[in-house]
Amino acid sequence: MSLYPMIFEPVYKEKIWGGRSLAALFGRELPPGQIGESWDVSAHPHGMSIVANGPLRGKTLAALAQDYPKELYGEVLESPDRFPLLVKLIDAREPLSVQVHPDDGYGREHENGEWGKSEMWYVLHAEPGATLVYGLRPGIDRSQFCTLVEQDRTREALNEITVRAGDILHIPAGLVHALGAGVVVAEVQQNSDTVYRVYDWGRVDSAGQSRELHVEKAFDVIDFSMHPQPVSDVRNPVVVDEHFVAEVLDKGHGGPVSDGRRFHILTCLEGEAEIVGEAGVLRLLPGDSCLVPAVCGDYGLQLSGQVLRAYQPIPFLDGAGKCMQRSGRNT
Repeated sequence: MSLYPMIFEPVYKEKIWGGRSLAALFGRELPPGQIGESWDVSAHPHGMSIVANGPLRGKTLAALAQDYPKELYGEVLESPDRFPLLVKLIDAREPLSVQVHPDDGYGREHENGEWGKSEMWYVLHAEPGATLVYGLRPGIDRSQFCTLVEQDRTREALNEITVRAGDILHIPAGLVHALGAGVVVAEVQQNSDTVYRVYDWGRVDSAGQSRELHVEKAFDVIDFSMHPQPVSDVRNPVVVDEHFVAEVLDKGHGGPVSDGRRFHILTCLEGEAEIVGEAGVLRLLPGDSCLVPAVCGDYGLQLSGQVLRAYQPIPFLDGAGKCMQRSGRNT
């Protein structure tokens, strides 16, 4: 049996900061509670995707990676037994913790072989005046940040910016960050669930308990020399990370898409998208994600809005390790 474009059952995560915006914005039938995340393409043990369409319905993404490695990955087969990317939607009704993620080396050594975590955000919705944390303020070094954290003055060190729908941000491992209240994003990230919290806004749960912080590990991995890339607010931005490429295609893009060298993950951002292949036509609505295996080769893509396309970089062809955007803004 050959692979085909696949959608998956969402894996919903209740979070202390979550809400119900995924229902309001995308018509999702959510389970009860404060739903902060929907893992839509994932092979992580903490949230495993299950195929929802076609002959392979009911199969896990991890099983597909093991059973059809060449068909799924194409030429990019570094770790065929571990699907490399994770795509999710995040609804921040309240601010997320101020946090940082490790790189691969630190994750392997300190998190039982877990990968590090670089990611990017595409802002799908932002309430007027909504903000997020995007790195530290210029000039803040390790010693200053340590002092501010110890004195419970962490917020003085944070680079807080306003955002709006359509913004795209690159969050490499080592960069301090946090989504703010009233923001919904589509996220492309490495297949990892490692988070080191530095600050949680004094928040407590229903039992009056604070969440665990991971200050020592966070200071191990924060890159104090890192300056965040400008926030893009233009059409067709492209982020090229060492671990993934993410680009926004708009309705001006149509016809056949030729690759065959690697898988693509498509997330509909607005309007509709139709993926046309040998298996037929698969229609995506806003918030829907689809995995197009490498074996699909040339596939048709018809857009009435925008799609976020993510895939693995092929070194020296994609300029891996750089973040390329046509222009940007700081706020």
